[in-house]
Amino acid sequence: EKIINYVMKVAKIIENLNPMLLYVEQDNLEFSFRKALKERTPEWSTGIIDYYTNQGYGKEHNHSGVEGAIKVLEARRNLELEIFDMLKMKKEKINNTKYEIDSYRSMLKDKLAIQMVK
Repeated sequence: EKIINYVMKVAKIIENLNPMLLYVEQDNLEFSFRKALKERTPEWSTGIIDYYTNQGYGKEHNHSGVEGAIKVLEARRNLELEIFDMLKMKKEKINNTKYEIDSYRSMLKDKLAIQMVK
C-alpha cells in the first residue's frame, strides 16, 4: 500500500505533463528470468538474485536463490499491474515475449511519435 500511495502521488504531481506509461511485460516471467541468468555473467546472476532476495519483500518473506528471486519478481509484477490499472494516464502494455528487438524498437518509436503529436 505504501508503494501504491507513493506512485499515485507522483502520478498526481506529473499529470499536467501529460505523461505516457509504457509497461513492458513477458508472458512467462520465470522463463525470461532464467534466460537472462544463462545469458549473463555469473557475477551478474549472483548480484541480481541477491538484490531481489536480501532486501525488502524478498528478505521479509525469506526468499532465497533463483526460486526466491522469481517469487519476488512475480509479486512485483502483480503489484505493478495493480498500479497500472489504477493509473489515470495514457498507458500501454508492450509484450516482448518474442524478443524481436527491432520490432519493439519500431513499435516504441511509433507510440512515442503519436504521443508527441497529441
